[in-house]
Amino acid sequence: MPLDKELLAPRRSIRIKYWRQVFDGNENILAFKGYENTAISVSQRDNDYIVRSWESHSGFMLWENRIKNVGLYKNSNPIIENDAPKVEVIFATNNPDVLILLEGITVINLNVIDGKQIWRSDLADSSTILYKLVEFNGKVYGVGLKKSFSSYTIEVVTYDISSGILKTQLLNSKVGNIKDMTVLGGGTQDGFIIWSEGGFIRVNRLGTTFSEQTSLEELYENVIPSFGDANGNLELLDLNIGSRTEFLVQVPTKKGNTAAAFKVDHVSGRLVALYDFEERSENSIYSATFDKNERIIISRSRVVAENVSEVEIIAPSTGTILGNYKIPYSLNSYGNLVKSVLDVDSKAMGYRMLVISADGSMHFWKDHDVVWKSEESLAHTIEAEFLDLPERKLWTQESDELAEQPEETETISPLIRYLRRVKTHIEQLKDFPAYLTAYIQRLITGDYEAEFKSTNKSKVSLHRDTFGFRKLLIFVTRTKLVALDTINKGQIIWSRFFGNDVSEFSNIFIGKSVTRLFRLNGLTGENFIPAENENSFPPELSIPITTKHDIGEKSLKGCKVVKNNVQPFDIIEIWTLNFPEGESIAAIAHRPPIEKIASLGRVLGDRSVLYKYLNPHLVAIATLSTSTSTDLNIYLVDVVKGSILHHAIHENVGSSHPVRIAQIENSVVYHFWSENNNEKGYVIVVYELYESENKDQRFESSVFSSFAHDRPYVSAQAYMFPYGVNAIGVTTTKHGIATREFLFALDTDQVFGVSKRFLDPRRPQHVLTNEDKEEMLIPYDPAIPDNKKWVLSYHLSVAGIRHIITSPALLESTSLVLAYGLDLWFTREAPSKTFDVLSEDFSKGTLLATILGLILSILITKPMVRRKKLNARWY
Repeated sequence: MPLDKELLAPRRSIRIKYWRQVFDGNENILAFKGYENTAISVSQRDNDYIVRSWESHSGFMLWENRIKNVGLYKNSNPIIENDAPKVEVIFATNNPDVLILLEGITVINLNVIDGKQIWRSDLADSSTILYKLVEFNGKVYGVGLKKSFSSYTIEVVTYDISSGILKTQLLNSKVGNIKDMTVLGGGTQDGFIIWSEGGFIRVNRLGTTFSEQTSLEELYENVIPSFGDANGNLELLDLNIGSRTEFLVQVPTKKGNTAAAFKVDHVSGRLVALYDFEERSENSIYSATFDKNERIIISRSRVVAENVSEVEIIAPSTGTILGNYKIPYSLNSYGNLVKSVLDVDSKAMGYRMLVISADGSMHFWKDHDVVWKSEESLAHTIEAEFLDLPERKLWTQESDELAEQPEETETISPLIRYLRRVKTHIEQLKDFPAYLTAYIQRLITGDYEAEFKSTNKSKVSLHRDTFGFRKLLIFVTRTKLVALDTINKGQIIWSRFFGNDVSEFSNIFIGKSVTRLFRLNGLTGENFIPAENENSFPPELSIPITTKHDIGEKSLKGCKVVKNNVQPFDIIEIWTLNFPEGESIAAIAHRPPIEKIASLGRVLGDRSVLYKYLNPHLVAIATLSTSTSTDLNIYLVDVVKGSILHHAIHENVGSSHPVRIAQIENSVVYHFWSENNNEKGYVIVVYELYESENKDQRFESSVFSSFAHDRPYVSAQAYMFPYGVNAIGVTTTKHGIATREFLFALDTDQVFGVSKRFLDPRRPQHVLTNEDKEEMLIPYDPAIPDNKKWVLSYHLSVAGIRHIITSPALLESTSLVLAYGLDLWFTREAPSKTFDVLSEDFSKGTLLATILGLILSILITKPMVRRKKLNARWY
């Protein structure tokens, strides 16, 4: 989840984060379950499963057990395997055991106190996939499906909880899909299997072969009235309520869907109908809990309109409707509801509910109110960009302060327009006291964000501030776009969910046979429709190509945009660059799309110039070759014609460590792990590209062309680096005058800044000459110093950073920096110090006091001086 998630959304209660454990980027958490004052997590790294126990109050890890060789002899059965749970965790009732089901074929019993393995069982018959574990009466039952001729048969595998000795039992059953079956009970009660077969719902008590059955026809006609409009197969829904045997049956209808609550009677083993939820046209999600009398309470939640959701709270055993609540909810921002967790407050006679939306966001509701919401989709950010805001005057024009409709513009009278403007200005006066307070606060404290923090938030005024520190951050997540304000600690300005139209975003959406482009208004998130020539690029556009992510590919392709008679444009392939056998792309670096270059050359100490090679089409590509030993290849490619301008090889590179690369102006920086004996460790290499190795020499043509045969001269130098790196960024300023600073996301979850002066291939390896001193060069040192003062994130732990992007402010000294991944972290950095603004510790209060003192002194002494001059003339 994002680091500042509590600051991203308005709320009426405060959520306190006590602790957090962040797993490695290649380790996926598959299950997490509480047990008394501890919690068990199951994760997967590569082919191993890792089970850990955590102290729930402090986050301290109590033990860890790594499980290997799961599914080693597994014979894939994809028809039912895809629906099987990757992991299931249950705790024994009267034993300190935790039982874990892995990949549907392996059951492991661990001691919950120390994590030691008690027994392990791997199914030899891989045609059976287990779905559920149930424990009661000293036995563990694994329930699964076994492939038969035309369907699947339910198989029960019984384990002794102490020894793991097992037996298998096939039930007389035919099941077509896992959704036709559910398993309930266990713990202190017997367990039951419920499944639909033919025209019946059948119930089996675990440990026996006998089954009770209920006719679906009778159920539809006499028991559940809403089932009479059924228009499809029923689905059994487990309410996840421990050892209880209540469950739901959901059925599609012609107008929507309906559901009913049932339970299995523990004594007779028969099915009992509890409550008919009736038909609803919207998709519904359900959750359940208990009240103080152990009565089951079920919620039904759904989105009933664009901005409204509805929650029904029902006690099915008595048929009592405990509450019906309408709650504000934006379908356009979050998508449909996908999961809920219900909690009933017995003292206040109300409910509380945690809801997860299709975009991944979380919402906490209490009765009719939204207590808080958290934009968790930002933890899955794919790409982010800065968006400059207009000046206040331009924003006023954009938002149409006169509220004129387009058809009114030519017909409305000047008097009415004038009166509207006066009315608007009068309404704006209510914000003047807050603005004046913020202005004085800014003048005294130097807080230039005070104006935006204190003014009325009922209508967000999207305009830039004096120094250009305020911008919008546009995040592309898997299924939505989110815009945050860099001021106000990441307040959400707008968000838009695309999950109903697209499966997953890249920087553009990649579909099955087309690539879809969306054109939005960056200030509002709505479709952008130009006033003129709207067909040139409509708000939504599909082009008949598919694209691939470059990382891991064996080749590089170049395309160009061409006109098309059917749609605005098309893309055709013009060249392909195939890398040698065994090489695949590990990293790619592009120059920033908006880059200001202050100087075309580098002035040396003797006043001569090395002219920079500034090819706007240059892309730096790193590939890894594993033909013999792992080699790192660096290519500088002109993407207009696909030609290689430079190629370098580093031998014996650690393939388990990521390669990172960045490019700015005429510089390329890349980071990798070296296995060479003389330089084993992290290495960083810096290139600077010039038009010629000779001073004051340029290419013959004054106009740059990718089709010319000129190649750059590459000056390079390598340094040892103290840390592993997950991402590289570089500061950008308004005119490119301030010294560049390379920003590294370290594997220690910190952001580390290194001045370009230290990453300079011209650092001399000899005693500095006068010309070197004139050029302000630093003597060469084989290692970049581990200077803690260079850590931009100070004590903060910024986890899971995958990208660092920057944007210039209006001040030349300042660059805006965003690091994002699992966490979001935003700051301002001045690589050459704030030379164009007063420092933060400058005492403006003292300055004001001095000015007031001088004014007061002038007012007091002026009459005295005038009197003295007058007396001098008389005497």
